[in-house]
Amino acid sequence: MLTLAFVLAAPAFALPAYHDAQIPLRPLDHSQGYEFDPLLHLPGISPYFDAVGFGLEHTAPVGCNVTAASYIVRHGAIYANDKEYEEYIKPFLWKLEQHRQGWSGPLSFMETWQSPILEDKLEDLTPSGAVDAERVGKHLLARYPDLVPETKRVLADKKSRTYDTAQNFVKAFPQVDKIEVVRVTQNTNGSMEALIPHKSCENFSKTPGIKEQKKAIDLYAASVSHRLSPYMPFELEANDVVGFQMLCGYESAIKGTRSEICAQFTDAEWMAYEYAWDLKYAYMVGPLNPLSPYLGFPWLHSQANLFSHIAKHDTPGDGWPDKQRFFLSFTHREVPPFIATALGLFNSSSNAAEQFPTDHINWTRAWRMADLIPFLGHVGMEKMTCERGAVHGDGPGEFIRFIANTAPRPIPDCQDGPGASCPFHLFKELIGKGAEKHKDFHEVCDAKDKE
Repeated sequence: MLTLAFVLAAPAFALPAYHDAQIPLRPLDHSQGYEFDPLLHLPGISPYFDAVGFGLEHTAPVGCNVTAASYIVRHGAIYANDKEYEEYIKPFLWKLEQHRQGWSGPLSFMETWQSPILEDKLEDLTPSGAVDAERVGKHLLARYPDLVPETKRVLADKKSRTYDTAQNFVKAFPQVDKIEVVRVTQNTNGSMEALIPHKSCENFSKTPGIKEQKKAIDLYAASVSHRLSPYMPFELEANDVVGFQMLCGYESAIKGTRSEICAQFTDAEWMAYEYAWDLKYAYMVGPLNPLSPYLGFPWLHSQANLFSHIAKHDTPGDGWPDKQRFFLSFTHREVPPFIATALGLFNSSSNAAEQFPTDHINWTRAWRMADLIPFLGHVGMEKMTCERGAVHGDGPGEFIRFIANTAPRPIPDCQDGPGASCPFHLFKELIGKGAEKHKDFHEVCDAKDKE
């Protein structure tokens, strides 16, 4: 049977001596200095990092100018998600306190290691999370120097971690004293359905994928427990392995420096961990949950209407300040995947690549949530005015492109504009059709009375 914790040994090849003219510019080696980084493979719990995407230019394509942008941003680093803490981390920490002696070899540091997680502040924004929020704010200011300074209003849901993230995020903006951070507590004009759709959907549950994920975890965790057993005073159960691995992400995010725990697992073990969580998210908030597009389209529809209103009336409408062309909303980890699923941003062109077996890793999957939902993970929508089109070479026009953690992500069904963008009129048609198809938000979300 195939397992999740296999390691491929690469054979050593003797490289032939090439003439100087045949050597690439500034050569490093066959891997270009690649080093595996666990923090790039921890869906949902890693410090923020810029995604690589498909290699498209992060700045606007030549001949294009960004005239408006809207971003929905996950909150910054917290001490721990309460459910993850109770299920995985706390049981491991309890065993650790009962067995402080007997750690050896590479794990000897665990005899004195102390958890940085504060139980009474589990879902509070951490100091490093606040710092990172301001850093990402500075990045967006540098990306949109003409748009960001006109921002006077941003949205956040009522949770402290999102509101505090927004407050720290806008500290990077020169007009910080003039910015109003609005807590969305009522569903005015569908605002809550766009910002936190899962909270407005009674039928949404976080249970899908639990059984499938457990199968994947049980399979790879057994080999991890066996490998680490010589250095430990107790046997790691499957959930202990996950909790131990999670501490790499949370400690790194809390302290702002890489946790020593990150180096205790092999690359293959990290990839198995990543796959187990991608599997879970695929069922819970991704393409394997039929509710996902219903929960992603409210934000897409509202932003398409916002950009259309600007185009027609030169004002944002819906209470936004007249000159504002940069829009920010702060939410939770579930929402960016809903939006990505609705648009197909993390889909593959191969049906086989979208399958999620539980007995081995699907290496060719496009659904990789580490690239979308680190702390401060975000989805952005840019409206561009371009001198000419791309594929068809037509005249000046307006185009839309999507950004996931700074990296452009083409819409599979519409990408023939400059920089794989989508012509605005086609984008409106696409969103209109999607919104019409998934308009029965309350029909699918409202819990039916059981007779």
